[in-house]
Amino acid sequence: MKRAHSVLRCVTIAALFASPAVALAWTQKAPFGVKVHGHAVHDVELSGNGCSLDYKVFFSAPADGYSSRAENRNYYLFRTRIKFQSGKTVTPPVFGNSGPGERVYERGYDTTGEGCWAKEPQKLLGVDVEACRNRGCTPDPLP
Repeated sequence: MKRAHSVLRCVTIAALFASPAVALAWTQKAPFGVKVHGHAVHDVELSGNGCSLDYKVFFSAPADGYSSRAENRNYYLFRTRIKFQSGKTVTPPVFGNSGPGERVYERGYDTTGEGCWAKEPQKLLGVDVEACRNRGCTPDPLP
């Protein structure tokens, strides 16, 4: 009986590795340095799990950038693009920030419609960042 459970366990594990529906997860965290409107964007963390790519952009927002008496000016909008050595890119939606300190913007991206490329580990090439100041602004397009 013991041997039958052992064989069954090995067959189940082998089936999981052979199945194209099961992908191994991967994670990468990379430091970089971009400064825009006094905000230091300093790290990106990427996680692939199947066709899903999750990402976190870490930045430090300066206190003096949020101390204007004109409340509208105490808000920034950011546009980012994450580039990979494979030529793939992810351009997250524009996101806002309304206060100083260490911040993290996180979101997911589904690559199913693009051939499920997130299931393979991706090497980061770079991160582009644009920003603007005040609630009604639009960050410049990325080059």
